[in-house]
Amino acid sequence: MSDPLMFEAVREEIAYAFEQTVFFREHMEANGLRPEDIRGPEDFRRIPPTSKAHYRRNYPAGVLAKSYTLSSPEVMRFQSSGTSGERLNSAILSFDLARRQATSLGVNRRFDELWQPGGRPKICRYAPPNCSDVECATGFSTMQDRTLPDGTLVLTVAHDLLATPEWQIVKALDEIEEYQPDLLVVDPSHLAFLTRWARRLGRKITSPRRLHIVCGYTLMTDVARRQIEAFHGPNVPIGDMIGMSELGYLGFECHFGRRHLNDVDFYPEFIRDGRPVDVGEMGELYVTTIDDALIPRIRYATGDYFTPLGITCECGSELPVVRIEGRTTGMIQLPDGRLVTPGGVNALVGRAPGLDLYQLEQDPAGACTFRYIPSGEADADAVTEVVAQIQARMAEALGPIGVRFEATDYIASERSGKFQSCISTGR
Repeated sequence: MSDPLMFEAVREEIAYAFEQTVFFREHMEANGLRPEDIRGPEDFRRIPPTSKAHYRRNYPAGVLAKSYTLSSPEVMRFQSSGTSGERLNSAILSFDLARRQATSLGVNRRFDELWQPGGRPKICRYAPPNCSDVECATGFSTMQDRTLPDGTLVLTVAHDLLATPEWQIVKALDEIEEYQPDLLVVDPSHLAFLTRWARRLGRKITSPRRLHIVCGYTLMTDVARRQIEAFHGPNVPIGDMIGMSELGYLGFECHFGRRHLNDVDFYPEFIRDGRPVDVGEMGELYVTTIDDALIPRIRYATGDYFTPLGITCECGSELPVVRIEGRTTGMIQLPDGRLVTPGGVNALVGRAPGLDLYQLEQDPAGACTFRYIPSGEADADAVTEVVAQIQARMAEALGPIGVRFEATDYIASERSGKFQSCISTGR
C-alpha cells in the first residue's frame, strides 16, 4: 500500500466499520485491535480476513451501518447464486453500485456510448435463475413478473442450462426482440447456448439500438467467446466483467482484451498462504471497500484467485492488469501439489473450433475426465483433430494425471444453476 492517500482512505473505512457495525467491532476486539492500532501496511495485515460466512451469519443487523436499514432510500438488496455453498443475502447503495460500474467500464472505450447523461440503458439479463434477483424466472411467468425495479428484464431459462426446452428458448428470443435492449448482461455459457439455438432456428439476437454485451457470473471460456463473437460479429462490443453480487463491479475487460481490477473504489490484495504474492504469482483476492457507507468490508476474502501481471496496458488505463484464475473448487491438483486453475485449463483448451461446450472434472481420487459436446455443424475429422490437440496440451500440463476424454450431448449445471467449465469434486 504505497499510496498514502489510499492508505488514509482504508484507515477511514476501518474506523467507520468499527464505529458503525457490530460485527466488525467484535471482529477487531476479538483480535485485540482498535482502529488506532492500524498505523501502516503491516498493521493492516494484522486484521484477520473477513469472509462470506461472517456476513451470512451477521446479516443484516450486524453488518449494516447503524444509520441504515434495508428500507433506507437507495438501498438495493441482492442474493448470491450460492456457488460457494449457501446463498448470501446482501445490500448495496445504488450510487455505490453505479460508481463501481462507471470506474470499471471506464477501461473500455467501446462501452463509452452506453451511459449518456440523463439516460439509462435498457438491460436484458440471461443468466442462471439464482443470479437473477427474481424468484419467478421460470418460463411460465410474464415479462412484467421478471422486470426488476430498475427496469432490467430477466429472461427465462431452466435451472439446468442444457435442459432448457425449445419453447423457453423461443420465448427468450421473442422477448429480446420485443424489449429492444441496449445491453445484454449474460453468463457467457448461457449466451453461447442461446446463440447456438438462435442459429439453429434461423433467428437473430438484435435490437434497433446498438447492442452491447457484458459477460459475467462465471469464467468466460474462449470456447464461449468464439461462439458469441461469431454470432454477433465485430460491431457488437463484448466485455468480460469481474464482479460479485455483494460488491458489484470489481473490474472489467478493456478494449485490448485485458482484465483490469478496480483499485479506485476498492483496495485489493492478492494473498496466498497468509502473505501478499509477488507480481506474476497467483493469490486470493481480498478487497477493502472505499467509502461504503452501508456495508463496509475490510479484507474481505472473495474466494476468487487472480494473478497480478504488473504490466502497463496499451488501453491507457492505470487500473492494474490481472489474469483471472478462478475458484479453488475448480482447480485441478497435481500429485506434486501444484494447481492448474480454471483459467489455465481455458488456455489449454483455447477457442477449440468444433466444440460447443466442455467441462474438466477431477474426482476425489484425483482422476480427471474431459467431457465435451461436439458441434453438430462441425466436420467430424476436424473435431477429432481439435480434441487430439487438447489431449496433447493436457498431457504436457497435467503430467502423470491421466485424463479420460468423453464426447457427450449433455453436461449438467451445478446446483446453483451455474455452468462451470472446470470442477474438482474432491476439494
